Amino acid sequence: MADQIVVGYDGSENSERALDWAIREAGALAGELRVVVSMGRPVAVDPSLYGPFLEAIEEEADKIAGTAVGRCRDAGVQAVAVVERGDAAGVLVHEAESAAALVLGRRGRRGVRGRLGSVTAAAAAHASCPVIVLPDPGDSRGRSARSDSGPFSGRVVVGVDRLGRDNPAVLAAGRYAVRHGLGLALLTVVPETLSMPTGSADLDRAVREQLTEPAQGLVDQVADSVRADHPDLAVETFVLSGRPADQLVEAGRSAELVVVGSRGYGGFRGLLMGSVSQAVLQDGEGPVMVVPNRKKD
Repeated sequence: MADQIVVGYDGSENSERALDWAIREAGALAGELRVVVSMGRPVAVDPSLYGPFLEAIEEEADKIAGTAVGRCRDAGVQAVAVVERGDAAGVLVHEAESAAALVLGRRGRRGVRGRLGSVTAAAAAHASCPVIVLPDPGDSRGRSARSDSGPFSGRVVVGVDRLGRDNPAVLAAGRYAVRHGLGLALLTVVPETLSMPTGSADLDRAVREQLTEPAQGLVDQVADSVRADHPDLAVETFVLSGRPADQLVEAGRSAELVVVGSRGYGGFRGLLMGSVSQAVLQDGEGPVMVVPNRKKD
């Protein structure tokens, strides 16, 4: 069975961008694209009062879905449309149960077709497949801050925690980078030590090295493992200091994609814990992939 990409679509500018991304991803996988349009929850009143209105909603949803499928087929990608009534997050999670990825815009059009922006976090938290979230192209902050020539340009950035190579986010990031001809940047973060200097330069340096050396060893081990699986993939390692969310958001200003786990496993003070992933999803100025990780701490 071919890989399937699911995209949440409602005709808004953000969902148009998500559709474009999903078309490229389906093409790279030689897979099928599933366009999902949610009409929202059913109205619990006498059907005679809203029958014509509901029919109009359904007709519009079918038209929107048909237009999207037409665009997919024009691009040479096989596509099907799914128009469902119900909670948008629940519909998307259900439709993506066996998908290779779910693609969403961060904010969608408000109204009867579902509010993609309001369901993004829920979909990322509950989907059984990776969820790719695209930022709002109308966000002037993101538009001015993103750089095509920054330190992570042309790379997929993934946060590394103490799970190392066993972190599903690392596996997904490596596969995505190979599929799209990009480099891979493995990034881990240690606490900022300069905020509490000891008064001794030698002692400050010793403290910094005590934190940095095991982190560098971990990320180097992960890099060796990824290179063994993907010999032609350009892999670089980065050990930074500060707050993990801040560093990942900063990396996303020039990276092609930032990949995080839906929840993390501690390590260097909780790297990639759920709160970090949520912060990157909320504040990231570039595309973010959230990879599910269901293991317990």
